[in-house]
Amino acid sequence: MGKPHPIELRERVVAFVNEGNSHREAARHFRVSPRFVNNMMILHRSSGC
Repeated sequence: MGKPHPIELRERVVAFVNEGNSHREAARHFRVSPRFVNNMMILHRSSGC
């Protein structure tokens, strides 16, 4: 199993999507899986931030 992604990457991914970019664009831009982006957005919405 790989190392977990740093918190700052998670925050940058959420900010990138909140700027109007798609989940796929974020995944390509940050070289992560689309599922990771999706999970971060779900976590962000559920935390109420």
